[in-house]
Amino acid sequence: SKWLKELLKKSYLNKYKIKLINNGINLQVFKPIIDKTIYKKYNIKPDKKIILGVASPWSKRKGFDDFLKLSKIISNNYQIVLVGLTNKQLNILPENIIGISRTDNQKELVKIYSIADVFVNPTLEDNYPTVNLEAIECGTPVVTYNTGGCKEQVFNNTGFVCNNFDELLLKINYCLENDYKKNIFDNSKCLDKLNSDFKYNEYLKLYEKDVG
Repeated sequence: SKWLKELLKKSYLNKYKIKLINNGINLQVFKPIIDKTIYKKYNIKPDKKIILGVASPWSKRKGFDDFLKLSKIISNNYQIVLVGLTNKQLNILPENIIGISRTDNQKELVKIYSIADVFVNPTLEDNYPTVNLEAIECGTPVVTYNTGGCKEQVFNNTGFVCNNFDELLLKINYCLENDYKKNIFDNSKCLDKLNSDFKYNEYLKLYEKDVG
């Protein structure tokens, strides 16, 4: 991320050349796939707006406490779904949070991303979390904190970057009340920015230029 690059410039590594190459994602996997069986499988009510969070592991640093706080004040018309929880965390969830344990099944995760109305990432410490990119490519807007490289990932009206919890809540409500998901960008405009194949080629070009 640009954020990490700036930190490197302030460290003892600043005497070396610094080349920024963002992480990418597999666009053949992460794309909108609507599978209505997901609602029944995880007991998600299809008539409610879905606020999704994905992390592994969940912790205060990843924003777990913020989701617990959010669950106490959101409308009854909204449903929080968290993916990546431990058994201990699953046992302490309030009724209006649907918990799903960690899944290594990318296709399953894509389906969950795709039915969500907004993806919320209240991470307090992060570099360049790919979950934001995965949600965006599945057609779901992102609301996240101004943490690390998160603000670099929200572009082309794909969501909002917030500075505190009150602002986070405001933007979540805005996305849900205005069907912001319908305004999500045309994926073709950002393929180079997110495509992992494009990023791999950047590494190859860098190697061929400086080493080969």
